[in-house]
Amino acid sequence: MNILIATNHLALYGGSEIVCLEMAEYFKSRGHRLTVFASVAAAPMADIFGSRLGVKIVTDPREIAPFRYDLAYIQHQVAGLFDYRRDAHSLEKTAFVFGKLGRRSFMESGGWRHDRVLADAYFANSEETANSLRGAGVQAPITVFHNAAPAAFFRPSSATQGTLRTITLISNHNDPELMGAIDRLALDHKVQRIGLRQGRQAMVTPVVIHASDLIVSIGKSAPYALAGGVPVFVYDHFGGPGYLTHDNFDRAARFNFSGRCCERRLDAAALAKEIVDGYARGRAFIGELGAKGLARYRLEPYLDAMLATVPSDNAARAAHLAADPMIAQERLLATYVQSQSMEAHDSRNRPERRLGRTIKYTLIAARRQGALIARKGLRLFSGLAQSFSA
Repeated sequence: MNILIATNHLALYGGSEIVCLEMAEYFKSRGHRLTVFASVAAAPMADIFGSRLGVKIVTDPREIAPFRYDLAYIQHQVAGLFDYRRDAHSLEKTAFVFGKLGRRSFMESGGWRHDRVLADAYFANSEETANSLRGAGVQAPITVFHNAAPAAFFRPSSATQGTLRTITLISNHNDPELMGAIDRLALDHKVQRIGLRQGRQAMVTPVVIHASDLIVSIGKSAPYALAGGVPVFVYDHFGGPGYLTHDNFDRAARFNFSGRCCERRLDAAALAKEIVDGYARGRAFIGELGAKGLARYRLEPYLDAMLATVPSDNAARAAHLAADPMIAQERLLATYVQSQSMEAHDSRNRPERRLGRTIKYTLIAARRQGALIARKGLRLFSGLAQSFSA
């Protein structure tokens, strides 16, 4: 098959970018031909598409003719950028799948004219997102893929050790109470931080997950941890339920493990205590999930189903798009969003601003490390003083 994957941005390590990457890797492994479009393409993600898949990301929408593809996966409202006039290379039918990875922003909203005319199916990351699409009146079938993980992440929960030694925080946010809790835990545990505001941008790989005794995160990282048999503490800037249990699992999953399922908030001391005291309970739950409980977090069956999406007639679509006066308005909106995204990226990546961010996050990491060394030194000194006084 000839497949198009189209999105707004492929630059930083983020959830929507990883969805496209994992999809592209699987389709490529199955022998399909790929074209990837993004309004903004930059390192590190653009480099990964090139090095891993040999794919150069297209950034000019004039080079994309969706009706020439057997399957078109589109997310982040870029559908209005493309030309849907048929030509000699157009196929009779194309399967259009629209990806929706949230419900709280324009980029993820559904029910627009392009969606209604083109969509054969929707690909939603959670039940919360799917319900939002139904509320917008979409008619095409919706598949909830649960932010599922590729096969490489899966291993038996028995492969993890029973002692909490290595904690991995994965967050692009900077919730002060959570940061304070992690600082406290770093006194007695090995802590690694991954994320835009953690001083270290990196891919979350199976190696990272399998080397951890605990993942503290939200969103897409939670299924990674579940697949790897690693306990996950769901908490970040929305708060969260903490360790997943039989009592909170379904509701947490319905909200994409975002923490919005309960928005429970704790202070740093309470968070640190709960993470340590509840570890055995969190690990027990992971062991009890079993293969059946984890089945919905396997990515490949969802992608196989996407490949089997029944396509619709392109001539009828082209006629409908040409006759609908709102399509022109949506095209203007899509072009505006593209220009704003490009300007924002260019502004963020001016040399002086990039240097400023590097210095800022380096200083944050250095301050954390310095504070950790100071606290450990103070603890050691207090211990020595007590031993001498005894």
